[in-house]
Amino acid sequence: MEPDTNLYSPNENNEIIRENSQKILSVLAAHQIALWEYDIPTGKCSFTDDYFRTLGLKEAGVVFKDINDFYHFAYPEDINAYQTAFAKMLASESKASQIQVRCVGEHGEVIWLEDHFLSYKGNEEGDPDKLLAYTVNVTSQCEKEQHIKHLEEHNRKIIEALPEFIFIFDENFFITDVLMAPGTILLHPVEVLKGADGRSIYSPEVSDLFLCNIRECLKDGNLKEIEYPLEVEGSKHYFQARIAPFEGNTVLALIHDIGDRIRRSEELIEAKRRAEDADRMKSVFLANMSHEIRTPLNAIVGFSEIMVLTENEEEKHEYLEIIQKNSNLLLQLINDILDLSRIESGKSEMHFQQVEIAGLVDEVEKVHQLKMKLNVDLKVVRPQGEFWTSTDRNRVMQVLFNFLSNAIKNTETGSITLGLKQEGDWLKLFVSDTGCGIPEEKLPQIFTRFEKLNDFVQGTGLGLSICKSIVERLGGRIEVSSELGQGSTFALYLPYQEIPVEVAERSLSTKIDSESVRHKKILVVEDIESNFAQLNILLKKEYTILWVRNGQEAINSFIREKPDLILMDIRMPVMDGIQATEKIRTISLSVPIIAVTAYAFYTEQQQAIQAGCNAVISKPYSLEKLKETIEIYIG
Repeated sequence: MEPDTNLYSPNENNEIIRENSQKILSVLAAHQIALWEYDIPTGKCSFTDDYFRTLGLKEAGVVFKDINDFYHFAYPEDINAYQTAFAKMLASESKASQIQVRCVGEHGEVIWLEDHFLSYKGNEEGDPDKLLAYTVNVTSQCEKEQHIKHLEEHNRKIIEALPEFIFIFDENFFITDVLMAPGTILLHPVEVLKGADGRSIYSPEVSDLFLCNIRECLKDGNLKEIEYPLEVEGSKHYFQARIAPFEGNTVLALIHDIGDRIRRSEELIEAKRRAEDADRMKSVFLANMSHEIRTPLNAIVGFSEIMVLTENEEEKHEYLEIIQKNSNLLLQLINDILDLSRIESGKSEMHFQQVEIAGLVDEVEKVHQLKMKLNVDLKVVRPQGEFWTSTDRNRVMQVLFNFLSNAIKNTETGSITLGLKQEGDWLKLFVSDTGCGIPEEKLPQIFTRFEKLNDFVQGTGLGLSICKSIVERLGGRIEVSSELGQGSTFALYLPYQEIPVEVAERSLSTKIDSESVRHKKILVVEDIESNFAQLNILLKKEYTILWVRNGQEAINSFIREKPDLILMDIRMPVMDGIQATEKIRTISLSVPIIAVTAYAFYTEQQQAIQAGCNAVISKPYSLEKLKETIEIYIG
């Protein structure tokens, strides 16, 4: 075979090479790629005008002669990184490397360059001597990458700010991804959720709800919104899911915990129910009040009119007893209402002291032996010995009195038992009877206001409600058991902390010498003569009674007569009882002052106490209550 023959002359060959080189350079320029050369021994760089023009540097006013000159145009934050990378490239064996750097134009425009180094010529020892480098303008690419990073950061911040977490479901209800803010706590671990079938997490009902809405969302492209419960480890949670089309056959579901909203909604519903109940109870209360007040009042008014018309003394005496009985009932109703109001508002103080409970039971028995019906016996069951504890003696007696009063009303034959037992850390005081009993359906309501054990027996229907409030304030509880036709048992449980006898405060009753009492003086400050007349009739046999009509006269009389006790009305002309008490207290701190007022509300009573009164008695009052209070202070 004959050797190949070169058809072109040397000049033609050079021309062809030149044309090909030009084509290559044009292609490179079109892609913003420029060539330059670096001499390793000398550090000399060769840049052409085409280099700066191709890379778009010249229009930005960026022209440099060598590497050091280039640093004047480099982005300040990139200089150290470029120098380090360039030195590392020179120290490598291959010298092949690429370095990315930013240049800043004279108007502040940023141009991203990417240098690629290739070793292409060696020295006599075979070491690299020349580096051929090409630089690519990657501004557009870098800006896109920056934009993507910005969007990713933006989306990340949005996701972190969301109170929700995001599920991505496919059309078959499989969870393809979970997006959420750092620190978000899910009911299931993320690794369990990703790739899981939603039916393995949700109940069949919730799964069907999700599937239906996912498919509708993919079909019509509209946002769907669902709410559903989720049970995890016996605890119920509530969520809302907003389902929107995402990519392909997937949907994006924003899951939001609406437990707080559900709870608030339930609280509002409950508050509305309570308000409606309170309104209904108020109406019932007013209706019951009207009935309970009118019933004894009708008897009082009616028999008062009948007494005027009759001349038979025996009939008058009978009618007077009826009037007195109904007056007491009316007074009890008013006192019960005020008592209940004070207790439930927390304004009724409990006076805790050391009380011997067994002795208290004996006292209660003595009082009620006289009240028993002809065919009913009162029995007492209690252990031997003393049982000292800290409680409010009067309030405990009030509760037991109520229990016994109800038992007497509802027991016609048989017996009533008053008992005391110690049961662990509790003292149990109970009253059992053989009466009519309470229907089972009525037991849950017996502590409700105006609920009576027997609708045909007179009473306020407030006693048991008051008892319950008192016992709870004492730290105890009330229990009731009953069988219709067999009887009932009401039990009061008091917390029991045994107090040694030697430190127990015993209240020893002492008999008062009637002659010494007779000489004790009581100053009555009262502007209404009939009220004074009543007090005078009640007290004149045992005390010396003085009378003035207003607060100013009270001060003068106190200085002159030096009474042992003052009964002070509050509302009076010239000077009221509050002002008079304050002035008397500047003279004497020891004289007992008892406020006697028709204003029975807590605020008025507090004003009297703050002014210096020792106690407050509300009008109308019983003789027993009045004498009991006076004897506390002067015997």
